[in-house]
Amino acid sequence: MKDANFQKVRGFGRCIYCGSSGNLKDEHIIPHSLGGSGVIEKGSCGDCEKVTSYLDGYLARDIFNEYRSHVGLRSRRPKQRPKTLLASFRRPDGSEVVEEFGPKEQPYVLLMPIWNVPGITLGKRPSSDFETTQSHVYLFTSPEVQRRIEVEGLKLGVWPYVNYQTFARAIARISFCQAVAKLGLDGFDPLDLPDLILGKYHSPSHYVGVTRDVPPPPDPRNVMHKAELSIYHVKDKQYWMVSLRLFAHSGYRENGMPIYRTIVGATL
Repeated sequence: MKDANFQKVRGFGRCIYCGSSGNLKDEHIIPHSLGGSGVIEKGSCGDCEKVTSYLDGYLARDIFNEYRSHVGLRSRRPKQRPKTLLASFRRPDGSEVVEEFGPKEQPYVLLMPIWNVPGITLGKRPSSDFETTQSHVYLFTSPEVQRRIEVEGLKLGVWPYVNYQTFARAIARISFCQAVAKLGLDGFDPLDLPDLILGKYHSPSHYVGVTRDVPPPPDPRNVMHKAELSIYHVKDKQYWMVSLRLFAHSGYRENGMPIYRTIVGATL
């Protein structure tokens, strides 16, 4: 897999999502809020940029918010970064206590959604449903807090709600940009991907998925995000698939972050 973080691609004179040519802005391949620096220059129009900014913001605020604070990822509003972060603990008697920690000391849980491989790879019909909705759970805490959790029998609070539709669209956006960066806007048939990203196609699990296997170990510390573009065959049809691993260097020693797979289009 290739590091997905440093590409810079000249634009195509039109929006990569809707095809319009007015008010074009640079489109980050990996979201800026997740440490991305690669861009497709003048890649999205103002209207589509509002949608993709929302998707990127969902990843930054709802999935990786605490992770970003802990590792010090860049922010467009650094002065608004919180000086302390909260953690909720549940005692053995069922009562709850909420405490403040410094950003580096706060214990937290990262939930990475999983469901199933893309439905199109299984020959299924498009569906708005996600057959299974679960998560890989990663607990990050200091040795001191971990000892306290064990001694006092505490459980760290977890807020498990995930909007799978929005998350899958956000993964599709990054993966689509990877394909455009590698193949060009006219180098493949994008099928329903632009409409999926813009929220006009309501079966994201048909094109976006993840295996339910235990993820492999993390990648080296110098690799933040990784993506691989490959050919995927379904019977007599041939597709382009992007395998995306966000924060590839993170996780546990034996199990890193999950690898999401998106059928981004058909070959020409």
